[in-house]
Amino acid sequence: MNVRHLIELFEIESHTLNGLLRQHVHLQPLFARNFEAIDLGALKLSYLQYLKMSADYVQFTCPAFRAAGEALSKGDEEDRRWSKVFLDYSEGETDEKEGYGHEVWALNDMKVLGASHGLLEASAHASAVQYSDYFVNQAAKHPYAILGAKGVLEHLSIVMADDAADGVLQSGVVGAKDAVTFLRHHGVLDIEHVREGDHNLMESFADPLKIQQVFDGVCVASTSYRWMLESYVSDLGTAAHLQPA
Repeated sequence: MNVRHLIELFEIESHTLNGLLRQHVHLQPLFARNFEAIDLGALKLSYLQYLKMSADYVQFTCPAFRAAGEALSKGDEEDRRWSKVFLDYSEGETDEKEGYGHEVWALNDMKVLGASHGLLEASAHASAVQYSDYFVNQAAKHPYAILGAKGVLEHLSIVMADDAADGVLQSGVVGAKDAVTFLRHHGVLDIEHVREGDHNLMESFADPLKIQQVFDGVCVASTSYRWMLESYVSDLGTAAHLQPA
């Protein structure tokens, strides 16, 4: 496998996840704009669950890049160069003005929609914990794997975020106009992130072992996202960990 194949894989996996989101029984109305006979209360809850899912895994983005950057800091010249890139990414995934991670955008959107304290404070599901364990706690074993997660999830964002935000706005859900910050910001930011990330890979990646780490990161991120989607965005009876207090 070479770097061009990796970038093609980012596209393939992101479009697969995009299809799962668009066809998901609880989120499909946001993309199809078929709001007739839709229970807006149930739709709002599904969107809240999606935001909670996003907050729970996005909170690990900065720690993952930081852990990978630190793991590479004492390596060879290429490792040290990527260490700086990863540490810069970690800073870039923080709101420059307010100094907090992007997960706060999702949490603030939830608050605008009146999410309960119980829903906001619910513990991360095992699917998000697995994601963090691989990319943060085990980063020293495969520091380049985070590039796989970055590639897939940012490619996903640019093909669905703005469309999802438009669906939320058109849905008629009360408070929607002030509750699409997370989607809007990522729809814009990730266009440039994808362009820069793909270029960086094409310019410098040749080591097959490092390419394998990125490939493995794609697999873990895609699998975790599928698990998270089915665990978070579902009927409350089957998402007991998200039941509001």
